[in-house]
Formats: sequence, C-alpha cells, structure tokens
Amino acid sequence: MSLSDILGDQIHEVGGPGSSIIRPSLEEIAQINGGNLPKEDRDLLPTAQRIARNTEAYFENPWTMIEDGVIWTLDEADKLNPVKLFPNRPWLQAFSAEWMTEDLIAIVKSRRMMISWLFIFLHLWMVLFLEGRSVFFVSDKEEKSDELIDRVEFIYNHIPDDAFLKPAIKRTYCHFEVPGLNNYILGVAQGARQLAQYTASALFFDEFAHWERARETFMAAKPTIDGGGKVTLVSSPKEGFYKELCFDMIR
Repeated sequence: MSLSDILGDQIHEVGGPGSSIIRPSLEEIAQINGGNLPKEDRDLLPTAQRIARNTEAYFENPWTMIEDGVIWTLDEADKLNPVKLFPNRPWLQAFSAEWMTEDLIAIVKSRRMMISWLFIFLHLWMVLFLEGRSVFFVSDKEEKSDELIDRVEFIYNHIPDDAFLKPAIKRTYCHFEVPGLNNYILGVAQGARQLAQYTASALFFDEFAHWERARETFMAAKPTIDGGGKVTLVSSPKEGFYKELCFDMIR
C-alpha cells in the first residue's frame, strides 16, 4: 500500500517528477517493529483489529500505553485540572524498562516525580495482561495500602474501554481482583506476619524508609525474591534500614 492510497489527492510528489512516497503495508511495518505497529498505524485499522493490535503492543511493553496517552493520574494539588495524562518522561521510561527485567528494585525518590504512580501502573499492567498473579501493596498502615489501590482503580477506570481487550475487575476494601485472569492486588500493612501467609508474585513497598518494621518486612519478602517474583521498594529518603539497603551498607 502506498501513502497515496491512504491520503488520495492530498499526497504531493517529492524529489522531482516521477518520484513518490511509498508506504509499506501495515503487516510489513509490523514485521519491521518486531510484530508491533506504531500507534498512528494501529489507528488506521478497523476497530476490532485496532483493539487486538493494541492488546499485543501493550502486552509486549507497558510503556506503550503511556506513549499512546491512555494512562491518566490524579494530581490532588491541582484544584483546577487534577486529572492528567501520565507524563512521558525519559527517567520514568528508564525505570519502567528496568522493572521489566529486574526482580529487585529500590529507588530513593523526591516528591512529584511520579515514581509511586509509575509502579502502581506497572503492577496494574501485570494483573491486566498476565495470568495467575498475586500482587501485594504494602504500606506502614493498611488504610494507606487501600489508598494505593484507589490509585489502581483510578488508572483502570480512566483507560478507554476500546483501548484494548480490557478485562472486568472487582474492587473491595484493600482488594483489586481480575477474576478472568485469576489475578489480584491485595493491600496489607507492614510486618513479617502479614506476608508469611501468602505466596506473592510481586510486592510493592511504598515509603519503605518510614516504616517501623521495615527490616523484618523486607526479610519476609525473601521467598518472593528467591522464587522469581518481583519486589519493588520506593521511598523518600530517611536514615535507617532503607538507606543501608540502597547503598549496600548492610552487614
């Protein structure tokens, strides 16, 4: 298919008489891009095909959803325009790529860098696209973990229904479930006993440096790490166990 086939009379000759812009077919573009089509090409497809192609692209790389502008966040400090597109920033993309390949990540963050929102989204991606995943969001208090799951639900609700094959969910206190894929996110409080009773595919510890029982909770996460699961720790800086962990100071 040429670009002329798409644009009709709007196409202009370039490079002099007899030259034209030739566009490869969508299937050829997909092959060049490892099986995935860029968004502008996926948008040209009929609805069912576009949704299927989006689903494939998002399964391969969650960052594609941010590039496509289907992930939204809530900025509670902005009273006029609190709902915002997730920012397409290079450092966030780098963290996303790192999370996809590494099982243990610890990040010292500053405010308003969107780090917590990023990893909340990535764990949502996990339960929307993979199968048989048990994810745990851990904070110093259970109600704070439920607030993190509120953010999960917010992101999910603001993804357009025709963006991809969007599975149905169930939401209760401290619980976000994707029944069709046997997945869930459960919010719990800090403490070794909270995690000992579960087998986790992924753990997300938020504001970890400020927990009273950070060390014992981390030690309880060791079976998840040893079993091939993911453990993600993020926090604003503070003296203590988290600093020792991030800077390899643990003896």
